[in-house]
Amino acid sequence: MSSPEDPEGEGSDVVVYELDEWSADQRGALEQRLLGEQIQHQWEMADGADVVEGYEPGNPWEVATDLVIGEQDEEVVDAMLDEIESPHALEVTAAAASDDGADDEANYAVMSNLYVAADRLKDDPDDLALAGEFFDAADAAASIAPPFGIDSEVWRRVQELAGEVSRSLENEDDDEVVAANAQRLRDVLFGYV
Repeated sequence: MSSPEDPEGEGSDVVVYELDEWSADQRGALEQRLLGEQIQHQWEMADGADVVEGYEPGNPWEVATDLVIGEQDEEVVDAMLDEIESPHALEVTAAAASDDGADDEANYAVMSNLYVAADRLKDDPDDLALAGEFFDAADAAASIAPPFGIDSEVWRRVQELAGEVSRSLENEDDDEVVAANAQRLRDVLFGYV
């Protein structure tokens, strides 16, 4: 932290940013960046007074709205202010990422459901309820793109194996055949769930 009067020592010029229109959260985000960059600074009240005595010293930006820095740090701090004040480009990127994230989560859930269905079916291949669950999981997996982190070739193999299990069930193959096919599918998925 800086000395109260002069962030860089006697005689250096200072810059004062009046951030009274900012929320305490925005000023707190700025504080974290200033600390991260080790920029000496101090928070003052809008009238130029230091933060009131007795106030929690760890969070002065919650009540103090003016930031004082040394002139040599002005360019860096200006960039920080712009990033915090106008995060529109970041918001667009974050929104796109969250949309992709929603797809990734949905696809992962489909893969996870397929794994669970295969795992349960391998232990009890003649259970009709488990067969129904498997059909639902396999149908869902057949129509999605590879979940995040899975190579398209691996996912294609998963879909093929799910199809083999479904055909075994539909053809009423021996329980051992159904169980073996379900086991192979489960083993492929095991490393991804």
